[in-house]
Amino acid sequence: MSDGDDEDTDGGEFGMSVGEDGEVTFVGRPPWGTKAAKIPVNSKASKGPVEDRRHMLHWGEQLRPILASVMTAMFQLHGRSGPAIEKALRDPLKGRVQRIVGTDAHAIAERVAKEINGAVINLVADRADMNKAIEHVRARVRNLTRRLTDDPALTAKVAKAMREPFPNDAIMDVYLDEAAQELLGGTSDSTAIKSQVQDIGFQIVGLVQSCRAPCDFVMMLHHVADSVTFDLSQKAEREQTRRTLEWLRRMEANVREPADIRYEALLTLLD
Repeated sequence: MSDGDDEDTDGGEFGMSVGEDGEVTFVGRPPWGTKAAKIPVNSKASKGPVEDRRHMLHWGEQLRPILASVMTAMFQLHGRSGPAIEKALRDPLKGRVQRIVGTDAHAIAERVAKEINGAVINLVADRADMNKAIEHVRARVRNLTRRLTDDPALTAKVAKAMREPFPNDAIMDVYLDEAAQELLGGTSDSTAIKSQVQDIGFQIVGLVQSCRAPCDFVMMLHHVADSVTFDLSQKAEREQTRRTLEWLRRMEANVREPADIRYEALLTLLD
């Protein structure tokens, strides 16, 4: 995808498959739709800081899993093909999406994925160096979170700390040391991006240093992995942040509701 768009690089051509059981799988990442492509960005350094477009809710971490879950529910309810699933997918798009090319359910579902990926409310045009730095930091936070349970050397340090007279304090010393090494380490990127990574890293280290217990530390890491996207998006408006987070909470809470209700809720990101 163009514009240096965010987080988890998802190479390959975008596509969707529907299994015999109705299970929907998305691969790749959709190209920008017309509305997303019209979001102005500065691409010339001579006119100021170079900008690109970035998701606030990310394709690989939030949008794609939600889309796959909702579409699976729709195909399992209405069938893998035929008038019922086509109508169920198409009718709620009226007033939201123009000129749907292709009438079969597969084409409609792929179009929905493209529109959700390019929902204007979920995109922010900001400095390219800041956008890249945010993604570097998010990757480091995710790696640190993973290492807390998967890194043998780190888990051995924690096991040793648990035998100390004050185990919570000892474990926190281990965690904070690892956080500093992970979040404040160097990067091979340009000086501008490197500087941003360091600045954001110092902010996060300051946050985790306030944690009193290991469980608080872990919860803080999960929080900052997402919040860094919103809190540091200088051009993201307050209303934009509120709406995208409300949409995410709604979609996370409605997993047991009927497929059609979930599909309608999914499409509110386009409103």
